[in-house]
Amino acid sequence: MINPFQVLKKEGELNETSRAAIISTFGHRGELAVAAVDEGRVKKYLDYFVVVGNTDEYYVEEGVCSCAASRFGNECWHTLAVQIADAIHAYEEYNLWYYKNGVADDDEDEYQKDSGFPVYGK
Repeated sequence: MINPFQVLKKEGELNETSRAAIISTFGHRGELAVAAVDEGRVKKYLDYFVVVGNTDEYYVEEGVCSCAASRFGNECWHTLAVQIADAIHAYEEYNLWYYKNGVADDDEDEYQKDSGFPVYGK
């Protein structure tokens, strides 16, 4: 079996050869991941990679994704898109910390205090 990441490394870009290797190995998941990279939907922040999905943004850290499929133990296309983008540096890079729903890490303690829930480990 051909290792698609070896092909990608050798080609140095997403071209017909590397696309075919990825899609033949990963099927529909590979198609979705390649499309995300092609469309510039992989972002690199200081703390996470973020993939803009079909319905939401999903953060990926060390091969673990925040999407529902990943939470239920299934492999998702978001993690594959990050692997592809990272291998060829095909992502938008931001010198910022990623935060969602208006709560940055710096504000999290205050947010938790206001919620009435205890803040442990601080």
